[in-house]
Amino acid sequence: MKMKYKNKSRLLPVILILAVIAILAVVLTPCLVSQSNVVQTLQTKEKDKEIARLEAIMMEIKDKDSQEYKEAKQQYCLLKSRPAAERKQAVANVKEFLGMPDVPVDFTCGRGNFEYYTAARFSFIVDPTNNHIVEVGEAERRWGTKEDGTRWFDPLPEYDYSGRYTTPEAIRPVAEKFLTDHKDIFGVDISKMTYQFEGTKPGNFFLKWKIVDENGKTKELVSVTITTGGQVIVYDNDTYDLAKNGR
Repeated sequence: MKMKYKNKSRLLPVILILAVIAILAVVLTPCLVSQSNVVQTLQTKEKDKEIARLEAIMMEIKDKDSQEYKEAKQQYCLLKSRPAAERKQAVANVKEFLGMPDVPVDFTCGRGNFEYYTAARFSFIVDPTNNHIVEVGEAERRWGTKEDGTRWFDPLPEYDYSGRYTTPEAIRPVAEKFLTDHKDIFGVDISKMTYQFEGTKPGNFFLKWKIVDENGKTKELVSVTITTGGQVIVYDNDTYDLAKNGR
């Protein structure tokens, strides 16, 4: 009996210490969480202030080619963007669109609700909330004047105008296969949409798919331009604009 009481007496301090730790944890945890939220809020506010400051600076600078403007824009874009590690899937989606796994992809800016990238002389707009490609087109081309007075321009993307497809009927399945095979990078399922041929210009076909509600209002809209060689060179998910404009 004496041994049992002795063991219990040894355990009492340990039990008391554990009880105190548990009480402190219950009391202090909400405080620590609250302090963390306050710090995060302050950081967000400071970031928003800096973004607003840089926006004002860029608006005031008339020479958009000046070093001052470029530096301000670079800082602005970095503040508006996700960390590089979080942009990896967006970069992978750009490479998948181009079918070029080793192509360099440049992050150009985080602006508004989107991120902007360039690769192979094409520009890409990505929704950072899901990494879906929203828009693809020709990248902005720089130009200048040579010493002899003639102008120089950045090169165009490489377009496939081989002429393998000559009719709307022939090009439609090519475009549909591309959008279906890569639907994960677009977040769009055209099998649920209605196809419509928009027309053609030398070398290019214009196609679109849409969903219309019972009132005839377009709810979803996807447009592509595809070359006679079967290359999708323009992609535009207008659903984002429809939602933004309340159409």
